Amino acid sequence: MRDRFGREIDYMRISVIDSCNLNCYYCNPQDNNKNCQAINTLSVKKVLCIVRAATRLGITHFRLTGGEPLLHPQIDEMVSQIKKIPGVRSVSLTTNAVLLAQHAKQLKEAGIDSINVSLDTIDASEYEHITKKPLLHKVEHGIDAAIECGIRVKINVVLTPQTDVVALTRYASKKGTDIRFIEMMPVGEGHTNGVEPYEKVIGALLEVYGTFCHIDTENREEINSGYNNSDNGPAEYYSFHGLNIRVGLIQAIHGKFCDTCNRIRVTADGRLMPCLGSSVTMDLVPDSCEFTDDLEKDFVIVQALKAAIKAKPGCHNFNDNAVTYTKTTETKTVETKTTELKAAEVNAARNMSRIGG
Repeated sequence: MRDRFGREIDYMRISVIDSCNLNCYYCNPQDNNKNCQAINTLSVKKVLCIVRAATRLGITHFRLTGGEPLLHPQIDEMVSQIKKIPGVRSVSLTTNAVLLAQHAKQLKEAGIDSINVSLDTIDASEYEHITKKPLLHKVEHGIDAAIECGIRVKINVVLTPQTDVVALTRYASKKGTDIRFIEMMPVGEGHTNGVEPYEKVIGALLEVYGTFCHIDTENREEINSGYNNSDNGPAEYYSFHGLNIRVGLIQAIHGKFCDTCNRIRVTADGRLMPCLGSSVTMDLVPDSCEFTDDLEKDFVIVQALKAAIKAKPGCHNFNDNAVTYTKTTETKTVETKTTELKAAEVNAARNMSRIGG
């Protein structure tokens, strides 16, 4: 299905659980050790209903996220059941890999197409500083287990001023996995920790590896995604002499890619998010709905997806103070008070852990 700007929406990210077993400072700075307590979890049945409805609108690629999706008690079964739905072309997963070693074999058997591993450093002390957990060894075991099972793996790095680009790239090259450096969005801690990706990444690698070239992936099959790059993701890829992998940049601000955005999101509390750069969400299935059968429920979900796709904005408004949101609160006198908030103020107050990446 195309949105009102002519973009083909064929990719859905589903946050299946909102808890995480790490506590990265830029993602979940206020929850401390409470982040392992799931507030919202999508059931396998509900996820299958969503996917089935989405395929009717031409959405064919699905990525399971969190929180940490491997904390979902039925994640392996979920992947297996999604793969059986007609019209599904790929199912992938984004994980911090702490639990990946114990799930890799089952995920491979379930038919997972690819896994993205979030890893911001390969220094154990720095990893503990970022995540508040001394679990880097488990992450590395998880990456190795997935590769040994034949799962396509990419490493995702959220860029900060402290990111050791060269060390991470060398690690990815040793493993034979592509690596992508992601510009931190101006959400929560991102307002103070963001860096310009091209200058930091390409500049650092240029000093070590010398010449590089931009890779045109428009008509080439993705090595590690399972389908053509033009159907998915916003990464711009580069190759360097002496590296056997590709280096990708995902730049939400400095390389704004909204005009080619092809995705829509479902949050762990069962709401639709047309744009990650907006705090606006929509009902997927209103709690008041009562259904006589699955066909009726599918119809309601399809209509909700259509509405969300039509509501998808032309571009994100992370720091656009020309955009305002209306906040309504009740006073002690039971009257309502309306406050206009600038987009930048709203995004600064959001936690990355609650928007389902």
